[in-house]
Amino acid sequence: MRPCILLFCTLLLSAHSNAQQELTSDALDSLVTEMGMEMSDAERTAILSSIKSAREISRVAQQHNDGPYRRDAHAKATGCLRAEFEINGDIPAEFQHSVFAEPGRSYQSWIRYSNGDMLVQPDGKGDARGMAIKLVGATGTSIAPELGATATQDFIMTNTPAFFNRNIHDYAENITHLAKQDRTGWFIGLWPPRLNLTEMLRARQTISSTIDTPLGERYFSMLPYRLGDTELKFSARPCPGARYTVTVDQSKPDFLTAQMAETLASDSACFDFMVQPRVAEGDMPLDDATVIWDEAESPFIPIARIHIPPQTFTSDAQQAFCENLSMNPWHGVGEWQPLGSLNRARRVVYHAVSEFRHRQNDAPQVTPTDWCIPDSDTPCSPQQGLNIRKPTWPLPRCFDPAFKPVTGEVRDSRCDREGYFTEYSAR
Repeated sequence: MRPCILLFCTLLLSAHSNAQQELTSDALDSLVTEMGMEMSDAERTAILSSIKSAREISRVAQQHNDGPYRRDAHAKATGCLRAEFEINGDIPAEFQHSVFAEPGRSYQSWIRYSNGDMLVQPDGKGDARGMAIKLVGATGTSIAPELGATATQDFIMTNTPAFFNRNIHDYAENITHLAKQDRTGWFIGLWPPRLNLTEMLRARQTISSTIDTPLGERYFSMLPYRLGDTELKFSARPCPGARYTVTVDQSKPDFLTAQMAETLASDSACFDFMVQPRVAEGDMPLDDATVIWDEAESPFIPIARIHIPPQTFTSDAQQAFCENLSMNPWHGVGEWQPLGSLNRARRVVYHAVSEFRHRQNDAPQVTPTDWCIPDSDTPCSPQQGLNIRKPTWPLPRCFDPAFKPVTGEVRDSRCDREGYFTEYSAR
């Protein structure tokens, strides 16, 4: 399995770090203590091993990717969009915590769509697809104080419901093979004897996805979280009836961006944000990311709706903003907690990787507070970036051909000139 498909691989420190920046065992211990996390010695050893292997994989990726230092996974953004994240008015009481505490509340949000590979490659190539949502204006105590009071809540998803490693221990072993350019050695091998069929299937599902538009995909958290007292996974699904026609040339390398731009020039998009509560009697482990929680045992429950209005998002300023935007599963407030060893590993390294990338690109880390783009030529406004179309006055008037005022006067009808009557009378 090729290294460039890794979802978590170089989200563990970057290869571009020099020897003086290397994370030692003592430094990791201090960091874990500072964060107030509980982590076994085995987990710490696995994280350090993964970091060492990830550096080598990142070194290879950076040689292939032109331009600025990119994310080491989901390196290619297909667009950062403005959205409204509205909590359902009938959200069940057990989910009314953190950003979901107030039914009917709406948050301005940013959504970063991306391809999963750590190499920038054509959109038509099979790959995982990402959807990362950042709510701004989130109130409550930050769950990760080391990240600062960002007043944001991030939801990170891909379009596959499961990962191809169970936990941080599997991941550490897998990435050791990948660092040696051995793509299949962890999945199947003669010595030591190894046959990880479930993981191999999950990996194949991850890298084989081809899509027409990011707006039409369903996305999954893959890993579990806790909201209030409820352990759950979450998902974003296109709203019922949502259909997006293919209108662009899909042989172009960036056709996913072009398709979203054409769709959102005048139309909107919509997703239901849903949660799947964990049930004790089901096969729903908290530290085995290869297991898909059965929807028959615990159906997903819609608790919010994501509205993506018509907008323009392809300016140079917005693309630069998209590159500098930091998404982190530990950006959260209140009664919200990422669960499992993979999520714990993410907390240790995500922030460090983001800081390194921004430092290498000499780019400030800016946390958005609204829909405005820093350094944009467009003055900030409440409708920043939206495509709002108003009718041209006076509006055309069209009367039935048999219409005759009782006064006998002639009324100006633009039916013939505009084709209005013919078009609408046929409906």
